[in-house]
Amino acid sequence: MKTEIKELVAEGKVDEALDQLVAFLASQIDQYSPLYRAAQVAQSEFNQIKEKELQGLLTEDQIRLANNKAINKVLEILEQIDRGKITTSPPNRQVWWWYAAAGAVLTLVAVFVVRGLTPKTDPIDPKPVPDDSTQVVDIPAFTCPVFDKKATYPIAVFQFTTLNPKDSITDQLLVEQIDGIFARNQYKGDAALVVKIKGSVDLSVAKAMIEKCQARMVIWGRVFDNSEIELNFYEPQYNQNQQEELDSMLQFRDQGSFQASIKRAALIIVSRVLVGNDAPGAIAVADEAYQETIKANSISARTTKKANAESMATMTLANAHAKTKDFQKSIKLYNHILEEKPHDTVALRNRSIAQIKANDINGAVKSIDSMRHYKKLEDPLFLDKAGDELKERGFTKKGIEFKKDAKDAQLLIDQRLIKKIPQEQ
Repeated sequence: MKTEIKELVAEGKVDEALDQLVAFLASQIDQYSPLYRAAQVAQSEFNQIKEKELQGLLTEDQIRLANNKAINKVLEILEQIDRGKITTSPPNRQVWWWYAAAGAVLTLVAVFVVRGLTPKTDPIDPKPVPDDSTQVVDIPAFTCPVFDKKATYPIAVFQFTTLNPKDSITDQLLVEQIDGIFARNQYKGDAALVVKIKGSVDLSVAKAMIEKCQARMVIWGRVFDNSEIELNFYEPQYNQNQQEELDSMLQFRDQGSFQASIKRAALIIVSRVLVGNDAPGAIAVADEAYQETIKANSISARTTKKANAESMATMTLANAHAKTKDFQKSIKLYNHILEEKPHDTVALRNRSIAQIKANDINGAVKSIDSMRHYKKLEDPLFLDKAGDELKERGFTKKGIEFKKDAKDAQLLIDQRLIKKIPQEQ
């Protein structure tokens, strides 16, 4: 059966290969239930792509990508069947016992012979040889995407999971939108699609992609039946303490045109890259992302998920203004975030810095106190710098207080690290 399916794939008959694969897995549903569902989804996606192809709605690149995606999925499922294959008839126990006994005797004889012929040396602990047939891989395998060699900011986009075949090109649409905005602003960024992965994508997989493939950002997502989109991205430079929770996740739940949601997501993502790297045109793109997100939220009812997208667009624009020393504009935008999320420690921290620069010291102190109230871990470096800034502006008592708190926070962190070292060893 597997040989026939592979031959069909080699001949380009992907639809027939999927038919046979689904039929086989259905006949073995008790053993291969997860693979059967995966094959059904792949078949539905492929059939939908074929309908769009007949209607002339897809480009040649999109058709080729869809075919490759279906082929990879078929081969991946066949590979999983091979790995999970078990013998249906166990060997005769009596015969097995004789084989085991004979093998044990031969092994003992071999050991004595080798010991007699080998000179005595200090014992060395042998390194265990991993058994590839039973080795467990913690992180699903994936292939590194092909980035533009000239790109200074490569972004890896994993194929989105979806139960609705008509939305199967959402990931490719995001790649095209991101690359288009980069090109429009003459920035050397490049988004590329990861076309093959075994297993699901999570934060550990994203970190492995950063390390293995030299990506600067990793994106993965999901499209729901009603075209709602959940989009996640991981960007290490923002992954610190509370920021990991607030800045590594971007979610849209727009019901309707998922293309519009993807375009807004691309604007927010690229604006963050441009602002973070002080690129020309950063403020313009950040403002465009902010305006588009605000407009989308005014059209339909606001939800927690959508407010998160809006807060990220607002944060990016506020940071962009702060970098150009337009502190009043940045403070106004940080205030807008904090009206919706008073516990947003990133916004509180950034606002306090802008307030110090704008000589609003009382406001800065209130922002810092609020941040410390909500924050789980103190940031000694930030408190120390804030103390220096306050002392320079004449607020000596508060500055000394912050610098003392910074030392205490650093001491507490050092003590925690010392306690952890023996356990780790």
